[in-house]
Amino acid sequence: MRRSGSFFAVMRVGFVSFGAFAAVAVGLAAGVPACSSDATAPIGSSSVTEAGDPGTGTGTGTGTDPGDGTGTGTKDGGAGDGSTAKDAAHESGAPNYDILGTLASGACGVIQSELTQTTPSLENNLLVFVAGETYDRASLSPGGQMLYDIANAGGSSVESEVMSFEVLHFCEGATLLKSETQISYQPPDDSGANTITDILVEIGGSKVGVSVTRAYHPPGVPYTDADAKNLLEKKLIGVNRSSQRVLPQDKWVKQILHVLSVDQANTDAIARVWPTIDPAIRADTIVLVTQTKGGGFVYCHPTPPLGSECQ
Repeated sequence: MRRSGSFFAVMRVGFVSFGAFAAVAVGLAAGVPACSSDATAPIGSSSVTEAGDPGTGTGTGTGTDPGDGTGTGTKDGGAGDGSTAKDAAHESGAPNYDILGTLASGACGVIQSELTQTTPSLENNLLVFVAGETYDRASLSPGGQMLYDIANAGGSSVESEVMSFEVLHFCEGATLLKSETQISYQPPDDSGANTITDILVEIGGSKVGVSVTRAYHPPGVPYTDADAKNLLEKKLIGVNRSSQRVLPQDKWVKQILHVLSVDQANTDAIARVWPTIDPAIRADTIVLVTQTKGGGFVYCHPTPPLGSECQ
């Protein structure tokens, strides 16, 4: 079934870890097994690399687009739920849409104000799924349904790309313009990886590129700070490269690197390493970390029911 999402008014608290979500996600980080890890899958032989999920395309080059951003601001939210919090957040500017699952806390309705900033930023929120909900076409927004129907550039990242759009649609009023195979780029060359971006959306009248990835390891494999840093650096370099290659008709004002994180430990690792990454690599990219609870379907196959993690 489709549920209305609820979330909390955003508090700017400086650079902190995602620990504020622990009150909502009790036990989230404990004992979360997983089926398979496409976020760390070996690179194949395709000549195209996605700026989003590492398991969905490859390239051999590394291209960077130097930036001058050095900002370290983050937003976080407190725990709680209910229609009062939802109404308060909508009154503060977040659109009044439904979402599969519940946007329980954290950053929502903040991206539009950051599109004109020249510095990077890190945002966090928490998306909770419960038993009885179903990930199917009928549970999605029109844009989510289009992504659900359209084949991406390869791999098994459809669920993460769909849910990334659903979060942005719910919180930011994003509308889908193009999927990754519809965005126009310059012909491949030898100056860097032929990286592509996952989704082109419109937020507040501006085109925004969205690259999606997952912070996830299979059971028994710790997710270290080195893993988090490698993921962010690889994806941010890809973001910068796709921004260099995109043609004028699809040119975005900024990109979002949307990280779906399977648990609190992975989210905290991202928060620790993000400020240590070279400012030229961070450029002006918005890194949005959406931690999930009961969202195993985003990370592994066969798909577990909503409200459960990968087994």
